[in-house]
Amino acid sequence: MFDYIDQGFYWLGQAYAETPWARAGLVVAAVVALLLAVPMAKLLRSNPVIVGLLLGAFGAVLVLTLTPRLRVYGAPETCYLQFGKPTRADLIQPTDVSLNLLLLFPVGVLLTWLRPLIAVCCAFLIALALPVAVEYAQYSLTQLGRNCSFYDIETNVIGLLAGVAVGLVVRLVWTVMAGLVRMVKR
Repeated sequence: MFDYIDQGFYWLGQAYAETPWARAGLVVAAVVALLLAVPMAKLLRSNPVIVGLLLGAFGAVLVLTLTPRLRVYGAPETCYLQFGKPTRADLIQPTDVSLNLLLLFPVGVLLTWLRPLIAVCCAFLIALALPVAVEYAQYSLTQLGRNCSFYDIETNVIGLLAGVAVGLVVRLVWTVMAGLVRMVKR
């Protein structure tokens, strides 16, 4: 188990090495999520913990994708139009592909726990539009040292959908187990 924790810290270290301002940005995103969790939950008539975690996950996506990079890859004001599928090597090591897949995964999982349905639909549409908006911002704001790539959009959406799938399975198991516990207590 400690190997997995160590590997997780290695992946975080790789992400932080590319975006040194991300740590401060993540702290700001966490504080904003904490401050807005209860008012947003009341507005949505939802669970404040889920809303706070979802706000934090959206904030983390913005911080990790829109903070300046140390090194500039590619030519500024260009957008790579490549599409493809991730290789096994891309998924095992902390690369742009694997980090892009993981970026929206927590958002997808949290969407399955959000209520009511209209809030889920709105948050899902925002999550689908977010990678496109981020890539456009990376294309437009050359001083960030980022470049635009359609492959990033593709891997972000795959990560989002994988998160939704995992969240639905966890939610189903949770519901079945809760039902069994209620039946046993009777």
